Amino acid sequence: MELRQLEAFVTVARRTSFTRAAGELHLTQPAVTRQIAALEAELGALLFDRLGKSIQLTGAGETLLGYAEHILRLTDEAQDALEELAAGRVGRIAIGAASTLATYVLPPLLTQFRQEHPGIELSLRTGLSARVRELVLSGVVDIGLVTTEGEPAEQEGVLVSESLGIYETVLAVPPGHKLATQATATVTELTGEPLLAMTAGTNLRTYAEHVLADAGVAASVTMELDSVEAIKRMVEAGLGVSLLPRVAIATEVAAGRLVALTLTGIPLPERHIVVLRRRDKHQTAPLLAFIQATSNQ
Repeated sequence: MELRQLEAFVTVARRTSFTRAAGELHLTQPAVTRQIAALEAELGALLFDRLGKSIQLTGAGETLLGYAEHILRLTDEAQDALEELAAGRVGRIAIGAASTLATYVLPPLLTQFRQEHPGIELSLRTGLSARVRELVLSGVVDIGLVTTEGEPAEQEGVLVSESLGIYETVLAVPPGHKLATQATATVTELTGEPLLAMTAGTNLRTYAEHVLADAGVAASVTMELDSVEAIKRMVEAGLGVSLLPRVAIATEVAAGRLVALTLTGIPLPERHIVVLRRRDKHQTAPLLAFIQATSNQ
């Protein structure tokens, strides 16, 4: 069965006339008659009784009519849905993000994106940057946000990477700390300070170790935690200092609960917020809209 045959059949049934149906379909009457004849031949059933100049549905025709109307409605709905998808008004985007970025960078971006694209469904998976990269490579997520040390390579195998900007790391201290009145601090001033750090293997821990090693500072890690939020609370409580992303402590700094000091004294490796996607993955209109939204940040 072809859609044009079903459309002709439904139109003839509704109009009870081959002539009127032909006019509505912008076809000749013989063309409509041929389509109905072809449909009847394929089904092996007579669909209309020709009673002089009038026609009426046979039992087979009455049975087919409901199904044919349903098929045509579904076809229209499918076409409408695809048009909406192509226009970027509906769809789904699976996003992967390093936990810190998901907590402190994504919320305002997603808020604006949702306001501009309310019909697009979003899903988010978080984890270490290395895990997010794996999710992008395996196609589990459409796009990933991670942190890297240094500028991302223009080509990374099958991955395309684009920097969204610098991911600055600062020294976070409580307001009563001896360094709290300074705007900057040298890395060597961390000597002997109780250091609160993320667990080994995280990008933030690796970065902190590089910074301290390059400055020749043997810092004393007195506590390991697996959450930036937990580290912030511990620093507020006066249990130590920590190297944390500036964006992660912006609220606490504004409220006077933490002080952020810019590190000086040695060339610091730049960390970047990077968007990753597969080069060979089809970019739907919703995905293109999200890529555009990230590039506008």
